[in-house]
Amino acid sequence: MAIGDFLRRAAEEITKALQVNVIVFITKARDDGDPEKVRYRVRVIRESENEIRKQKHLIEIPRMPPSSVMQIREIMIEAVNRGILLKGDRVFCITDESLGVGFEGLIFVVTIDDRFLKFTEKDLKESIEKNVFETVLEIARELAREGREGKKVGTAFIIGDHENVLKRSKQMVLNPFRGYPPEERNITDPKLKETIKEFAQMDGVFIIDDEGCVHSAGAYLNVNTSIVDLPGLGARHHACAAITKVTDAVAVTVSESGGIVRVFRNGNLIMEEKPK
Repeated sequence: MAIGDFLRRAAEEITKALQVNVIVFITKARDDGDPEKVRYRVRVIRESENEIRKQKHLIEIPRMPPSSVMQIREIMIEAVNRGILLKGDRVFCITDESLGVGFEGLIFVVTIDDRFLKFTEKDLKESIEKNVFETVLEIARELAREGREGKKVGTAFIIGDHENVLKRSKQMVLNPFRGYPPEERNITDPKLKETIKEFAQMDGVFIIDDEGCVHSAGAYLNVNTSIVDLPGLGARHHACAAITKVTDAVAVTVSESGGIVRVFRNGNLIMEEKPK
């Protein structure tokens, strides 16, 4: 019997014991070779008021290393963003071997509660414009893939709650954005992308407000990094995670050594990917 079939049969008994109201089966759709995105088939079985409803969806997320379980969390988060999964759902999730190497199938249970929702795009929208976060994330991915002038680049972007972030930072170099009108330093302006990439070579971080206006580059975060615990990550990552714990900001980092893009919120690592 295939692992996937066995897990499906076991799911019925397990869901009764765990008081689960939604079962989710995830398999990879046919890979069309897109270097940026991957599609997954998501089958949802929902029990509500003695009624069982079945739905099938295609969910697309950024391509990640095949062995990373982060892709599963991204699929779940996108399902919440699209209203497929709802707040209060207790979900039993099953995957098969198509999701990666090193395992033949995974099962896990998750409750869609306030803690989980803090990791979703819906929560980000409450404080940050969606296109601002997406623009920063895309720039970070490009820097991770391409570097700058043939050299690897490590940098970070702190988005939202900029007044409190600025109070906990100082300039390492003269601020190149100081004095320019807001409309000329909005990160969503395509004309600014190359400027951002150029300044990304400087030490320090970018500080951006929730509407996309860049207030600073080359800034040093003055924050107690002992309030976060991120084994294996360096000083920049600790500082960025810590600033998101003491403010309502979101941090996006690019690792110079591994070309990995990470997102931090409330002191937690909520996303990690290595662009290809």
